[in-house]
Amino acid sequence: MYRILLLLFVISIYNTPMHSSNLITEVVHGKDKEAQFPGGKEKMNSWIQENLRMPTENLRYGIVRVEFTVKKNGKCTDFEIVKSINDEMDFSATECLSGMPDWEPAVQHGKKVNSKVTIPVKFTAK
Repeated sequence: MYRILLLLFVISIYNTPMHSSNLITEVVHGKDKEAQFPGGKEKMNSWIQENLRMPTENLRYGIVRVEFTVKKNGKCTDFEIVKSINDEMDFSATECLSGMPDWEPAVQHGKKVNSKVTIPVKFTAK
């Protein structure tokens, strides 16, 4: 008897609609359109290559992963290091990405929405 009641309770929870309209930052799955850099991925990669500064005292190479929010208005905010190399390279990657032009925001059900984006910033020998 208790198992049946527990099962019905769990089923009712999964069928209850969840609303996230009070969230400032929404992680949205199943978007009609993903947020994107103006001009697409190739333009973004070119922009990063042109604007990324390699720390002068650093001899390490690798990838720093940076997560940020693309707001409904296209502004990029809330930069956070997801995968670090070291403080200097993390700072350089964040500084570069924080200078990006406004993005085209994600669209869900015909409306612009906030979304999270993660970008790998690759440091290589020149």
